[in-house]
Amino acid sequence: MYPELKGKHALVTGASRGFGRAITVRLASEGVHVAVNYRRSRSEALEVVDEARSFGVNAIAVRADVGKIESLERLFGEVKEEFGQLDIVVANAAWGVPGSLMEAKPRHWDVTLGASARSLLDMAQLAVPMMNGWGRIISITSDGGQKVLPGYGVVGPAKAALESVTRGLGVELAKKGILVNGVLAGLADTKSFRSIPSSEGVIEHAAFHTPTGRIIVPEDVANVVAFLCSYQSSMICGHFITVDGGRNIVG
Repeated sequence: MYPELKGKHALVTGASRGFGRAITVRLASEGVHVAVNYRRSRSEALEVVDEARSFGVNAIAVRADVGKIESLERLFGEVKEEFGQLDIVVANAAWGVPGSLMEAKPRHWDVTLGASARSLLDMAQLAVPMMNGWGRIISITSDGGQKVLPGYGVVGPAKAALESVTRGLGVELAKKGILVNGVLAGLADTKSFRSIPSSEGVIEHAAFHTPTGRIIVPEDVANVVAFLCSYQSSMICGHFITVDGGRNIVG
């Protein structure tokens, strides 16, 4: 537990399910007031709000498409109206068009890079004025930013761009008391990953070859995000912590 987080205010994007939901609930369990961003399913987002409120914190659901700046501006406007300030931003929402790189169209590139990479920069520019000399911005990436994954297509380059933006922001914002870091999440059996061709075979292969004997679950990522939000992470700047059960270090 990190008692220093009690009373902080956080925005988690893509928070209606998967990693985002687990992160939101974990932060709420630390006493953090949370804004639950979602793009499609309001019912799922409201379930997360209810779960967060069970810890005695304020929680709201806000719909927004992180790939569109005008939508993000409305999102941050609602957060400011409700909370007055913002201490933590977790850039978890990332969607795009998987498939073959050679079959990708310009619009596939634009929408994927916008939602998965440019959105982090947009959110930082909107969030920093709401942070009062202390803040945490945390991005969530995957193996696809560093490796060629079957069927990932333009999602891979978008993840690589996200990681570069994270490092750049980490350097620029550290002097303002705002730490920017990320979590490289290993393979998890989520709805978003299941949308990728051949995902079932990849999941089975990863589970067999992961040293810890299983692939990760969203709560594994949420635990590391909570640590990166805490005071104990004060000397981690512009880095990614890998959470994958050791999968990346074996052949």
